[in-house]
Amino acid sequence: MRAAIALAMMLSGSLPAWADNSPAPEYQQIAGLIRTPLMLPVTLANGQPALLEAFITRPANNDPAPVALITNGTADTASFDRFVMNPNRYASTAIAFARHGYAAVVVLRQGYGQSSGAAEYAGGSCAQPHHQLAGERDRDTLLAALKAIRQQPWASPKQAVLVGMSSGGFAMLATGAANPPGVQAIINFDGGRGALDGKSFCDQPGLLKALTDYGKRTTIPSLWLYAANDRAFPPTAAKAMFSAYQKDGAPATFVAMPAFGENGHTFMDSAPETFWWKPVANFLQQQALPYQPVVALPQTHLPVPSVLNDEGRKAFQEYAASQRYEKAFAIDAQGDWGVSYWARTRDEAAESALGYCAKQQEAGKAGCHLYTINNEVVPEQTVQR
Repeated sequence: MRAAIALAMMLSGSLPAWADNSPAPEYQQIAGLIRTPLMLPVTLANGQPALLEAFITRPANNDPAPVALITNGTADTASFDRFVMNPNRYASTAIAFARHGYAAVVVLRQGYGQSSGAAEYAGGSCAQPHHQLAGERDRDTLLAALKAIRQQPWASPKQAVLVGMSSGGFAMLATGAANPPGVQAIINFDGGRGALDGKSFCDQPGLLKALTDYGKRTTIPSLWLYAANDRAFPPTAAKAMFSAYQKDGAPATFVAMPAFGENGHTFMDSAPETFWWKPVANFLQQQALPYQPVVALPQTHLPVPSVLNDEGRKAFQEYAASQRYEKAFAIDAQGDWGVSYWARTRDEAAESALGYCAKQQEAGKAGCHLYTINNEVVPEQTVQR
């Protein structure tokens, strides 16, 4: 509904084409970078308008920078709530690219978050997942997004990298098959579609056929990164997809990544930059693209709350090191705690962290209070839940 209202405002001329992209206090800012949200108006290949929820992370110098266009994965369609997803889920990925000299723009495709339209799988089923059609729809959306982004003074019109995870990785491979001018590289994190249980897929022959078609048509080098413990696309499935894509000689490189957490399928949005940047940097260097840091990661010195037990201390240390903004950490006097990542704003992160903390409490305990929002310790304010 929110996207529909905003799209109507755009069509009537009452919505600015771009949000003010100066630093905003409700988002964690990093020295040398600007982080800001926007609703991106685009015109699709069929001439229809669309509005895409996005988030910019870029060097603060305003010089034209290569664009890193980043797009989302998806979720189980049976339980999928489009509005739960937001671009901040890919904050750490965007920061990694931006601090190496890119104008990183996370774009949620149609049907996700507050973007207008329907998701690419709308109307499909496991019996008919329409892999090729989904790729075409995503291609049109992402090409329109790239065209709109390149109109900004801080975006290079001649250099771009396509980055996506899961279904977003598949979407970027589909987009790359169109060989858009100025796109020099594709980075596919655990990409694919139709995963069911890590062993079977919705129309696997159709999926492999689509990837073969994309590989046959593209001239753009791609990097494929798959974790050893990916539960959606384990090594055997990942290699089958890669082989299909490279069947006719597509310029592509496969990197088997180590296991990450309980499910490596999420490493792009969850793992620290140190886990995955080295193979990405090597690939970017080979394509004569920026790969060295121009902005340092923030050094945070947040004191660990003394009331936390070993588990809580470990969680807080991970929180302090994480670039998964917007985030918050809440505690109570007895050491109960709650943490939140990837909220749309700092206020949403605070509310979620307090809620998680309250769920850990036993009846009669004192209320939780916020300890940190993003990288700042906040004054104690007890909130009864």
